[in-house]
Amino acid sequence: MAAAAAEAPSRRHGRTGVRFSAELGRAICRRVAAGETIQRICSEADMPNRGTVTAWAKAHGRFGRALARAQTLGGWDHERGGGRRSSYCEATAMEIFARLSLGESMSAICRDPAMPSQSTVALWRARYPEFAERVARARGVQAEQFCDLGWEIASAVTPATAYATEVKLRQLRWTAAGLAPARFGRHRPVEAETTLEREAASPAQQAGPVVWTVRHFKVEPQPDGTRKVVAYLRDSRTGELRREHPEDGPADGDEAPASLKEGKWVF
Repeated sequence: MAAAAAEAPSRRHGRTGVRFSAELGRAICRRVAAGETIQRICSEADMPNRGTVTAWAKAHGRFGRALARAQTLGGWDHERGGGRRSSYCEATAMEIFARLSLGESMSAICRDPAMPSQSTVALWRARYPEFAERVARARGVQAEQFCDLGWEIASAVTPATAYATEVKLRQLRWTAAGLAPARFGRHRPVEAETTLEREAASPAQQAGPVVWTVRHFKVEPQPDGTRKVVAYLRDSRTGELRREHPEDGPADGDEAPASLKEGKWVF
């Protein structure tokens, strides 16, 4: 009986005969991404034990990175060992919103052992639009707080602290723009006030595709030695490029230059 026990492989040291391969690694990642635990996968006879999978992830960088992505996709908290299911919690989401609104950074919140990790928060933002909207709203509140803080810092500036104050204000402006680019960014989105309207046509014509006209511009030398930007339009009947204003063209006609007739200009 002692001999039989000696022949049996020990789970403490891992199963014998299971070697790493790219195919086996991909199979493990697919199952983890689908939601299975590594412990359950490793309980099968033809799979390595959990310690072996951990060793493979450290020894094979590509497998380790793929396994981390699979754990994130499967909803597992790989930043804290991969063993705790990161299920969405409304109360936790509201606490994150409240702490963000009070000025605490997301990194500081996620360092709290009672809070989910940053990868879990990123997963929640991708899967739950209402949570992503709350985070965006809280970041907007943070940006306003940074504006108030900037005014306080600027009001207390002295000649001795002018340079340090400039550095602080630049960082605050950059942070506020990153948190709420629509309000404090250098390039703010602008909504168009007009809509594209099609010309009056018959119902059959209105049902057809919309035809877009593209202008091609080229700088051409003029007879007086100057240079002029000339616009060309494609003829809808012949497909040839011709001057938008033929009366301003050269004496030999309004034919487009050879450089505009190349295939790269065909749309």
